[in-house]
Amino acid sequence: MPDTSRERAVLQWSTEFVDRERAIRHAEAMADPWFPINFPCNKALNAEARHSAGTTPLQSACQALELPVVVVDGDMDIRPRSAVDSLVRALPQVRRVTLADSGHLPWVEDPDGFRDAVMMAMTAAR
Repeated sequence: MPDTSRERAVLQWSTEFVDRERAIRHAEAMADPWFPINFPCNKALNAEARHSAGTTPLQSACQALELPVVVVDGDMDIRPRSAVDSLVRALPQVRRVTLADSGHLPWVEDPDGFRDAVMMAMTAAR
């Protein structure tokens, strides 16, 4: 029986992209070269995320960060916005840029907008 994990991953990853005409092509590029998915690692990370309550060490580290950070996300991301929202809340010197018509990987769908957001943040930090 052939290993279909790459094909399955490409199909799952394609849902991350707003541009349906290029979604499979973007996902294929992410899978080349192919590194098998580490399911035990994913399971452990998901279990850890479920059991975290209150202020985590990561949140504390973010709150103590003393440098400017830019968070760039896509407004059409199908994943819950709460993760990005909580990161933005935890960072004391943060600038958030949400790119229109982009999904979970805005640097793939809008590389120019992503570059502009990063360059603007770098210029503002100087």
